[in-house]
Amino acid sequence: MQIDYIDHLNDDLLYSAVELYFHSLKEKLEPILGNDDRAKKLLSKSITADKCVAAIKEGKIIGILGIQTRDGGFISPDLKTITGIYGKISGVVRLAGLALLFHRTKTGEVYVDGVAVHPDMRGKGVGTKLLEVLESKALEENMKMITLDVIDINPKAKALYERLGFIEVKKENIWPLNWLIKFPFKSVTFMKKTLC
Repeated sequence: MQIDYIDHLNDDLLYSAVELYFHSLKEKLEPILGNDDRAKKLLSKSITADKCVAAIKEGKIIGILGIQTRDGGFISPDLKTITGIYGKISGVVRLAGLALLFHRTKTGEVYVDGVAVHPDMRGKGVGTKLLEVLESKALEENMKMITLDVIDINPKAKALYERLGFIEVKKENIWPLNWLIKFPFKSVTFMKKTLC
């Protein structure tokens, strides 16, 4: 079966992209957004369809890589949208929580917001190919580096990034945030790959 890699989601793929993205990144998103339908509704209303690379097999999304550049990110909720879904106070608190996950990109930098691969397709090279397609796209756009964060409870992802040429720049413990927000991880490693 052929897998196609695209850099723009059409409307038919948005819902399945949200489902996969939320499920795969639940360690980061669920403590802030909760695990009910409101979280998925917020994500679906906040997607920037051309800020990603997606893997498609038989018309279904099997992998998604969200990106952020100086001109925006894959998931970019605004105050009006989040308070419309969660209410004023809860929405502001959740937006502040999401701000903790935000990375301020520099000129020439592509930041990987998250990589999500369908459980049935893990270990089959989909994540690797998503990153390779991103790198090709970044080179075409004269970007200077790709950066990302990886959490301590995901050593397989860190090993993949190292295999693909990413180097560790810094590691940060997130206490007391992991206690306050109930993140299931204790540290985050920032990694970078310099492009030619």
